[in-house]
Amino acid sequence: MILVPEQKSFMTTLWDALRWRWRWALLLPVAAWIIAQASLVYVGLASLALLGLPLLLRFPWLILPAMAALLPFSSSVKLGPISGTEGLLAIALALWFADGVRRRRLTLPPSLPAIAALIYGTFLYLLLFTASNFAEAIAEMLKWFEFAAVVALVHSMMGNEERRWLVLGLLLGGVLQGLLGLYQFVFRIGPDWFLFLGRYMRAYGSFSQPNPYAGYLGLTLPVAVSLALYGVQRLRQWNFRQLISPSILESPMGWGIIGTFSAGVIALGLLLSWSRGGWLGALAGLTIVLFLRSKGTIAMGALAFLVVLALALLGSITPAFVPDVIASRLSDLPAYFGLTDILSQPITDENFAVVERVAHWAAAIRMWQLSPWIGVGPGNYATLYDSVKIAGWDEALGHAHNIYLNVLAETGILGLLFYLVFWIVLTVWLIKQLLIAKRRNDGWQQALILGILGVSVHFSVHNIFDNLFVHGMYLHLALWIGAIASRSVGEKV
Repeated sequence: MILVPEQKSFMTTLWDALRWRWRWALLLPVAAWIIAQASLVYVGLASLALLGLPLLLRFPWLILPAMAALLPFSSSVKLGPISGTEGLLAIALALWFADGVRRRRLTLPPSLPAIAALIYGTFLYLLLFTASNFAEAIAEMLKWFEFAAVVALVHSMMGNEERRWLVLGLLLGGVLQGLLGLYQFVFRIGPDWFLFLGRYMRAYGSFSQPNPYAGYLGLTLPVAVSLALYGVQRLRQWNFRQLISPSILESPMGWGIIGTFSAGVIALGLLLSWSRGGWLGALAGLTIVLFLRSKGTIAMGALAFLVVLALALLGSITPAFVPDVIASRLSDLPAYFGLTDILSQPITDENFAVVERVAHWAAAIRMWQLSPWIGVGPGNYATLYDSVKIAGWDEALGHAHNIYLNVLAETGILGLLFYLVFWIVLTVWLIKQLLIAKRRNDGWQQALILGILGVSVHFSVHNIFDNLFVHGMYLHLALWIGAIASRSVGEKV
């Protein structure tokens, strides 16, 4: 009889490695002297290298949870034309390659979302010849190949246990941003034009602007809420000894606590961003999470969502429903949809943001008319803006503040169709994965997929008012998708 050694999980291995042994005490005086003599920055970098490199060589997949948690911060770090996020992606690819060579097995398993992203990216590649600014076109195209690469990397490097760490990393990034936004709000840290109501500072995190900050939080909040509900609904399975056990990420109790805390901090940061697009996106995403949990709530959820949305768009929300300060913040929403002739109105501090966006929407439509079928080139909205701008609005702002009009202007009718097909394919795939999880009675997987459905809805709704394909947020979405696509070896979908 041959005995096969038991394979320890990552958490168990790390738990054993961190146990206190008296021999380590001999090194403490030496370590304290080195820290006292050296620069804090160098000590921090050296510590990260000493701790991180052996872990990454032993567990290469750890780069993905690290990238998930650091993504909102690394996206603002520029190394020439390359961002810190792309640097982390390059490290992940290198670790995947090195580990594959060591194992003599290099694979990037295909999945439907990755294939759909590759198809759209290939379409953008074919449109490069139409672009006036070739560098911007290349950058826009590469986003979709990076999206596909991240989904494939997660699928290849992570199994069922590891993807729980990936989800934890994604939630940790949202919590850190939420706390940073709260700090900015409380201590009024930011430019004067971020002040609202004359004394409060809008939260903007590490994104420099409140709207993309709200978009990022909205791409995390639905999963946090869904996992919190998963844990709360299984209170009978809670075991408090698991809080100090390596199996905490396997328990409903652990995810109930993690999800509840994360949802509270992230929701607070989203509220303090004072972003109307973020609020509407969150409303739509959370509606999916709350009302698709069972058959009996689907019809009621659809009706409630339509009623609330109608009230918001018609400007009928009164203080009886929400505080007056928030109701007044939503009162300008009808102008976004052409329900008022906003461009002909005098510019005031109150309507400036609305008029600015509508002016850029109008410019995007003018740009689309220059080349209706294939557009003016991927990523070239800002380059061509001067030729189509509305009088008085000279700054291009980088994009049309509406992803659908932006895609239409840059890639024409064909590009918009390809873009919409991608989201349809992704939605159908998510629903299919949700049905598979229900058949397997996998509660955690169901909660995760339902939350990611909410993330995709937030992405689609918020993009009516903005462009969330910035600051690496498309890779944030890819990491969520990869967390579903990954499976244990031999498991079939």
